[in-house]
Amino acid sequence: LRLSKEETDIGQLVRQVVEAAVPAMDEAPNVEVIAEAGLGSISVDPKRIRQVIANLLSNAIRYTPTSGRIEISIHGADGEVEVYVSDTGPGISPEDLPRLFERFYRGDPARNRSGGSGLGLAIARRWVEAHGGRIWAENNRTGGARFTFRLPSA
Repeated sequence: LRLSKEETDIGQLVRQVVEAAVPAMDEAPNVEVIAEAGLGSISVDPKRIRQVIANLLSNAIRYTPTSGRIEISIHGADGEVEVYVSDTGPGISPEDLPRLFERFYRGDPARNRSGGSGLGLAIARRWVEAHGGRIWAENNRTGGARFTFRLPSA
């Protein structure tokens, strides 16, 4: 995978994705971005990381009720930058968690609220890994899902 890396303010990149996605939706849940101060820039391909964030955000919006909440947090963690998208939707069944990032995997059809090709998370994983990072999903203790990715900060 070819990357066109440049120094990028990841917090600003996340805000751009949120601003582009949320106002276009009539009935979207509340979306909050929390960025640690002083993170600085990291070397990434902004187009590809924008795709990752947009995919995670669109999934969170799809599965979160309009009365719910989505939190996107950006912070430093052990020489990396960690970004997570956490929602108050139904969460992910334990059977689906290990397979979420497989190509064409769509989970339990009874829980599928919309179409989708089953490629978004697989593509997100490929872009994150191409940057030397990693991505994973888990359920929040209080309900909902949390998708996290880490990228090298140096």
